[in-house]
Amino acid sequence: MASASRPRSYRLPVGGLIAAVAALVALGLPGAARADSYSLLQADVAVDVQTDGSLGVSERLEVAFSGDFTFGYRDIPLREGESLVNPIVVERGVALRRGNQTSLEPGRPGTFGVERRGDTVRIVWYFDARNQTRAFTVSYVLRKVAVAYDDVVDVNLKVWGDQWEQSLARLVGVETAPGKILRAWGKPVWVRGDVELVGTRATLRAVDVPAEQFVELRTLIPRTAFTSTAGMRVERGNGFDRIVAEERADAEAYETDRERIDALKAHPLRTGLVALALATLPALLLIWVVFWFMGRERRTGYDREYEQEPPTDTEPALVPTLLRQGGEAGSYEFTATLFDLVRRGVYKAEPTTTERPIWAGLRSETISDLEISRGENRELRAWESDVADVVDAVLDGGSERLSRFRDEIEDERESMHGRFTAFKNAVAGEADRLSWFRSTGAVPLVLAMLLFAIGGGVLVYLGVRDWRPVYPRYSDVLLVGLGACLFVNAALCLGTLVFNRRVWRRRTRAGQEEAERWEAFRRYLSDFPRLQEAPPATLELWERFLVYGIAFGIAERVLQGAQLHMPEALAQSSAIYWISPHSDLGSGASSLSIGDLASGFGNALAPPNSGGSGGGGGFSGGGGGGGGGGGGGFG
Repeated sequence: MASASRPRSYRLPVGGLIAAVAALVALGLPGAARADSYSLLQADVAVDVQTDGSLGVSERLEVAFSGDFTFGYRDIPLREGESLVNPIVVERGVALRRGNQTSLEPGRPGTFGVERRGDTVRIVWYFDARNQTRAFTVSYVLRKVAVAYDDVVDVNLKVWGDQWEQSLARLVGVETAPGKILRAWGKPVWVRGDVELVGTRATLRAVDVPAEQFVELRTLIPRTAFTSTAGMRVERGNGFDRIVAEERADAEAYETDRERIDALKAHPLRTGLVALALATLPALLLIWVVFWFMGRERRTGYDREYEQEPPTDTEPALVPTLLRQGGEAGSYEFTATLFDLVRRGVYKAEPTTTERPIWAGLRSETISDLEISRGENRELRAWESDVADVVDAVLDGGSERLSRFRDEIEDERESMHGRFTAFKNAVAGEADRLSWFRSTGAVPLVLAMLLFAIGGGVLVYLGVRDWRPVYPRYSDVLLVGLGACLFVNAALCLGTLVFNRRVWRRRTRAGQEEAERWEAFRRYLSDFPRLQEAPPATLELWERFLVYGIAFGIAERVLQGAQLHMPEALAQSSAIYWISPHSDLGSGASSLSIGDLASGFGNALAPPNSGGSGGGGGFSGGGGGGGGGGGGGFG
């Protein structure tokens, strides 16, 4: 950018303010241990363009030390053909003596050393500093950095390198030329600063230069101002128009990027809708395709509305798994299995009553209860044995009231939870053995999730790799935005895999036929109290109704039907029903509220740690083509 406009004002960045506050807080902590550290307060770089094209560079570095420091160093990269001569280090007007040591460790104070390390010249100087501010001046001459064209000499120099690991609070670079400077640019555009051009002098100012960020000053000087080309490279042809066009193109590219980003900000609704579409539509389309071809259940031709009795002998703990297409068994399946064991005589149940405190213990009420004890020994399935282990642990060779089961289980929560986990695993294993489901739809979802995640990671990496926090490129914004959208798509696929198995899993034909019949039976139990059809005639069938009703989570509907239709003689002989002569649903033992009982089992059997219940002007262009730069440090 031409140097005719006045300097821009600066704003303290939010990140710098937060860092300053954090530093003050840290310093205010009494007795807090602090490691040695230093801050780069200011760098004043003077560049003297000599008549042969050599560049005399003098860098004054003002540093605030916290702790003990004994050396500083500068690494100055050189490109092919370039050279560095006459290095000098000065402090407080006194030149340090040149020695042979260049190691980054304590050395003889007041000396410095120089070493060529491949394409880099390292200058190391030694001193003693403790909790103070010091200033050092490093001077040298660079040759073959400037480029001589037929009409102008191009001086493109990094006055601050990108190898510094600390940020710089303030940078001032002053270039003096042997003739009038025609054009001057400060770069890159995302560094806060300005350039002022007056005759033979160009002044660059920048603030809050981030760590690992170069700052470049580029000038064009008439070729006629030089007496020799010994200190510079020579290129044939004119360079002025081409270089100005390059810088103008850089500035226009920046303006284009800024306009595009401003357009995104100016239309937040449109931008948000586009982002939402990109973040969801690809995954939703894939999910729909997977469901339609691999998850949607196929009808079998079964057309009955109701089944008046359990259609198969599938155990009550397994039927909910069939209907919901998998998942873990829970407290309802556990409770249903317990009542089924009582129904089959593995355990005995005798009706009784229990006093229960209410109103914070100020009063009590009498509730119906069941006294559970050991019954007949029978062969049990794996998950039934797990339930029996819990019950046997509660009974401890005697008997116990059903209302006390929860408290007894909570007293041994750790061991009980292990048995409950074994119960769930046994149910899942039996469902797998029966081969009710096909999960082929999970394969494309997993592959898509991985592709979305990997693609998002690559795009975000490419976007943030060279991200410019002050003036970001539009391409980087797009890359990061698209990467974030791909991450959301990956999350949708993952969520579908974890929380909605019906999308990617379907039953086999045999499994679907059985599931449709069990769905009809569940509808029958749900509608049973209001149906006018003949009720079951046998106690066994009534009891099976209740056991499956518990598994389905609709036990109260079955109890309501029993109140209306079950003969009293059958009720009096049942081990799991107990209906009072007054037909009061709340007085029967079965209505301790089975839903509450199942919920209590779920809480009591939870893991121990689960809690149970609860021309001038600003900088331009991208830069990066200048000589010099590098970095340094202190130790």
